[in-house]
Amino acid sequence: MSSGIVVYKSPDNRYRTSYFEKGGLERFCVVEKTRKGSLISEFSRGGRIMDQIYYAGKAPEEILGAHFGGEVSVKAVPVYEKVKVSSSCKRCEDEKVVRELDLATPALVESIPVVPTFRCLGCGERFYGMSEEYLGSLVKKNVGLFEGEELAQMEKDERLFINELNEYIIRIFASKKISRLIVNE
Repeated sequence: MSSGIVVYKSPDNRYRTSYFEKGGLERFCVVEKTRKGSLISEFSRGGRIMDQIYYAGKAPEEILGAHFGGEVSVKAVPVYEKVKVSSSCKRCEDEKVVRELDLATPALVESIPVVPTFRCLGCGERFYGMSEEYLGSLVKKNVGLFEGEELAQMEKDERLFINELNEYIIRIFASKKISRLIVNE
């Protein structure tokens, strides 16, 4: 593989890449084979979600090949390295915040949450992870969900539009008593 990215496959059909540079940040990907397809999630080094794409009926190696523009070489590893999140729990201040999908058996996962969720292993507090990059990517992939006036606002000032959407999301999750995860990078 010419890009120098190494892909590690664990026995539970999770694939994790080595770090690579994109957009001025070091990142890595995790691909999980779920019951009905595969999910590729892209993270910053600190565990902030940058992008997430679900492919129904596709195999992980096929997705990785498309994501990195060619074939990938895969090395087997004995255990999956969970996403390390550089954050502490707002409730108990424990630093054991993990991605909820890392706690699940991928082959049993039937649906993928649009907004990635995290959990404190210390007290059980739940968080949602929504970086500006992730929200921007989500909007661009779902332009058809927005009305003409919203699209015009997005074209005029994309950052302001994303900030407004983020405020709506904060209110929705606050009503469910789920806090936003702040990743320290």
